[in-house]
Amino acid sequence: MVDPKTLRGMTFFADLNDDELNAIASIISKKNFKVGDVIFRENEDGPSLYLIKKGEVKACKATPEGELLTLTLMKDGDIFGEMSFLDERPHSASIVAIADTEVYTISKAEFENMVEKQPRMVYKLMRQIIFNIHTIVRGMNAKYMEMVNYMWGRKRG
Repeated sequence: MVDPKTLRGMTFFADLNDDELNAIASIISKKNFKVGDVIFRENEDGPSLYLIKKGEVKACKATPEGELLTLTLMKDGDIFGEMSFLDERPHSASIVAIADTEVYTISKAEFENMVEKQPRMVYKLMRQIIFNIHTIVRGMNAKYMEMVNYMWGRKRG
């Protein structure tokens, strides 16, 4: 459990009232990672949601030769692990701390136990998770179009 007051300033929890903050704080765990620590690896199981309280991480994919390519950087207030949190499939990328990092984690099993006790809170947080996924998809679409335009030198509708 973390102090609910520490959640108040995080955008992810901005829509929650005090009772909802107390409820979610009761199932949040805090973890610290040093520079270079692997928080989780691509293809590992682990249906937990991670929120960066302080620090910075990178999401990486391994090439067939084993080299890690950076997909994106995330910092204070960002979330990661949301896809495995929702679908319980193995992680699609590795997450590595690139600064000393403090994260909050929410296990899917404990979160699902909140559905009947705090359905409105669960709805608010799921909306935040979906918004985050939509932001990622929109970013990928924009990068795809940049790549297509670069490769073929033309604009597409």
